[in-house]
Amino acid sequence: MSAVRVDLMASAAGKIGAVAWHHLFIVAAEASGGQSYLRAGPQCLPIERLAGRKTRLGDALEDYEASPAGPYGVIALSSGSYEPGAPDFDPAAASVTLASANAAAGLWEKLQQAAQALGAEGVAYDPTGKGANWAITELLRRCGLEPQLPPKRWAPGAGALPVEASERGVGTRRLGQAVAVA
Repeated sequence: MSAVRVDLMASAAGKIGAVAWHHLFIVAAEASGGQSYLRAGPQCLPIERLAGRKTRLGDALEDYEASPAGPYGVIALSSGSYEPGAPDFDPAAASVTLASANAAAGLWEKLQQAAQALGAEGVAYDPTGKGANWAITELLRRCGLEPQLPPKRWAPGAGALPVEASERGVGTRRLGQAVAVA
């Protein structure tokens, strides 16, 4: 794909009290109008979230196998055509442009490579920390971008401290979505 624009998208995913929270994903557009997405999510759902769900093979509980990485498995990254019926397809999603023109093609390629590398690391999915929003902002950081969310959007996990800081023993504490470094 030869991208001419790459956008960070924020789609409303739910509410906590009166505050809407958003799921982040990336969309690249090509000159012909075609679009592709890059998203993150859990490898699997915990057993308590599967009750009553059906798969192509029947009851989801019948095929359940616990992941050694935890109840959600590892962070799963995927990409494909961004069109109706695709995961995260939301024509009303807020967006911020990350790159356009010649820079977009290079960024899209770097993002694909960063996604492969992050996926190979097998990071355990944690919906309250290193989850989908963390993974998308981590991809952007690995490509040399400091992620900026679309205006007035809250994406839990997007502001999580990079792994390197916690490994250095830097003291931190959570202040809502923000992380204070001591």
